[in-house]
Amino acid sequence: MNKNYFAGLRVLDHTRYLLGGYATQALADLGAEVIKIEDTGTGDFCRMEEPLRNGVSHYFSALNRNKKSVCLNLKSEEGRQAYFRLVETADVVIENFRPGVTRRLGIDYEAEKSVKPNIIHCGMSSFGQDDPRSLKALHDINFQALSGYLSLNGGKISPIHFVDVSTGMVAIQSILAALLQRSYTGEGAFCDVKMFDSFVWWNALIDARYDFYGGQITPDTLDFPALSYNVYPTKDGGSVSIAMLEEKFWAAFLKALDREDLLPYKRFRRQEAPEAFAAMESIFLSRTTQEWKDFLSDKDICAMPTQTKEEAISYIISSDTGLMRYITFPRTGKTLQTRSPISLSSVPISLDGATPCPLLGEHTVDVLKDLGYSQENIQSMIEAGAVGAYKE
Repeated sequence: MNKNYFAGLRVLDHTRYLLGGYATQALADLGAEVIKIEDTGTGDFCRMEEPLRNGVSHYFSALNRNKKSVCLNLKSEEGRQAYFRLVETADVVIENFRPGVTRRLGIDYEAEKSVKPNIIHCGMSSFGQDDPRSLKALHDINFQALSGYLSLNGGKISPIHFVDVSTGMVAIQSILAALLQRSYTGEGAFCDVKMFDSFVWWNALIDARYDFYGGQITPDTLDFPALSYNVYPTKDGGSVSIAMLEEKFWAAFLKALDREDLLPYKRFRRQEAPEAFAAMESIFLSRTTQEWKDFLSDKDICAMPTQTKEEAISYIISSDTGLMRYITFPRTGKTLQTRSPISLSSVPISLDGATPCPLLGEHTVDVLKDLGYSQENIQSMIEAGAVGAYKE
């Protein structure tokens, strides 16, 4: 069996929110040892994001399996010393503090390099470490608004935080690129990951359309929804998505319905063919969702009834791909977990043996002992408030 080189990586994770947990969860799933560095008070405030089960947040549970928690008071000398001893053993540091915070704490990239010259430090911020706009408080929807995206989706708030997820993906890519570069040069790197830039990258196709339209774009000039690429309500309050952009799919669908009169309107938008849209809506409203499922079951035409979350999760688990499953954890019982979809033949990723999200300071004592601290040293540091450890 091939060696999993990720299992030899140690990642120090200062992050909060989805963008940080999303990035380091992928590294943990790959086998890296991810140690959350939390303060000695309440720790990561996402631990208290409702709903909770037996004191464990759904938010924290989703993003922090297979990780460890070490509580350090980075404002104390002993806490910083312990941190730098950890840095000496680490490969990656990741954080999403506002620019200047790590410098004020004395744990910035330059300080880390002094003890671990080839350390890789990933800093996530709004606009980059040297941009004064990064000092302003902003969240996901604010970046969506600033990018122009919200003006094109009707100003709707999405259940998924697109900017956080895009930033987390760029952070993963940046860290992996830095690790590859280090394997050849032996040199570390600073990864300056920018939330706004990450989401603008996701907007590249929309922005190209803006350019090719002569510097103008509005919702009614987008490709979709079109007659053949849309979501239509059904008789019983459900809906069906169709995406028949290829002529063969569109033609086969309309032939099966005996509505080949609609063939010419495939890519037309509502304002261009209102009668065709009215006809299509009437067609879908003539059957229930189940009747459409039955109708579509033997047809290869890019159509899918909309599932509820309950139906979707049942479908994913029953597909038996290992992407999602319920795992029984000590505090939360039967708990839904979704693994990273990264698939490497040489590094199998599985939820088998997954450990639950860590309790605050659960691994402080063990990690400090591994660094050479005695039990007496650790107890003294706990009493002085330099570190924190979990107590039943």
